[in-house]
Amino acid sequence: MSLSLLVEMSNSYGSKDEFVVAGGGNTSFKEGGVMYVKGSGTTLATITPDQFVKMDLTMLSAMLEKDYSDDDKTRESEALMDMMAAKLPGEEDKRPSVEAVLHAIFPQKFVLHTHPAIVNGLTCGKDGAEACQRVFSTSAVWIPLTKPGYVLAAECRNLFDEYKLMTGRPPKVVILQNHGLFIAAETLQEIDVLTDEVIRKLKEQIIETPDFTEVHVNLNKAYELAAELRTLYGENSHAVFCTNAQTMKFVEDKSSIRELLEPFTPDHIVYCKHRPLFIEKGGNCHNKFDYYKTTHGFSPKIVAIEKLGFVALGKTEKEAETARLIFLDAMKVAVYTRSFGGINPLPDDFVRFILNWEAEHYRQKTL
Repeated sequence: MSLSLLVEMSNSYGSKDEFVVAGGGNTSFKEGGVMYVKGSGTTLATITPDQFVKMDLTMLSAMLEKDYSDDDKTRESEALMDMMAAKLPGEEDKRPSVEAVLHAIFPQKFVLHTHPAIVNGLTCGKDGAEACQRVFSTSAVWIPLTKPGYVLAAECRNLFDEYKLMTGRPPKVVILQNHGLFIAAETLQEIDVLTDEVIRKLKEQIIETPDFTEVHVNLNKAYELAAELRTLYGENSHAVFCTNAQTMKFVEDKSSIRELLEPFTPDHIVYCKHRPLFIEKGGNCHNKFDYYKTTHGFSPKIVAIEKLGFVALGKTEKEAETARLIFLDAMKVAVYTRSFGGINPLPDDFVRFILNWEAEHYRQKTL
């Protein structure tokens, strides 16, 4: 019965664009020393009972008492091995969400992790930490920027312990810088109440909202450029052109796109790479594309075109469409940050970590 409630919660929030884009977010449920957590590469909107991974809570908790390597790659490899060993018999062919250890440290039965753009307007804003304290006081825990995976779980465990000492209770609302939102509760009803309260309070702070109303542009030119970019991206690749009122503001000129030149969250890196290519009106598309590829070692996923819109690229139609949706999400986040001091994107060392992190490579290739 409880697993069916977990599926219900996952499908409900996963189907709402304001909470989850593409394969983002994860959920879990605990019962009798076992945690059911979303499998990596699955999608909350359509996840089924058999796509959750059953894990031993004791073994997951024991990971936080171990000493792992200080080297990022070695540490994450060691932690991944222990996390995979915590799967119960019969789960051998599944891979748990990379956030499984973090889910395990919440004592509550249900945990919901999502990436609402309005929340990430706060988490990716320069004044995010101060605003979180002002808006939520002791009803939420703010987690400073921390690399995902084992390090994030360990940092959260320490901050959760401090919070419990201060308040006498475990946290129910956790807000992670440049990442997203965790809600933990004993019932789905409380999950909904807490989530609604977070969104309501943030909406009261917003001074500007994204405007995605339709605009009219030269579609012949747009489709011509999309076809050229698709050819440059690779044989049998796909390209999706997109524009709207908000996009046009960002591609007005070279200075207007600056808010979107650096990624805000890990998802923006995974699905859109770490920065878009901007092509000025009349610019040489081929030369700009080749220069980007030579400089970064890979092709751009997003090509923004001055006074026109942007093209999302991918090896498959789904990959290109996912890049489009994630870049639109980045636009939403950028606009919402204006209510919290302006943009505070991810630093270069964090970006390099995500670009080279095996767990994110796995997630991307399974979606």
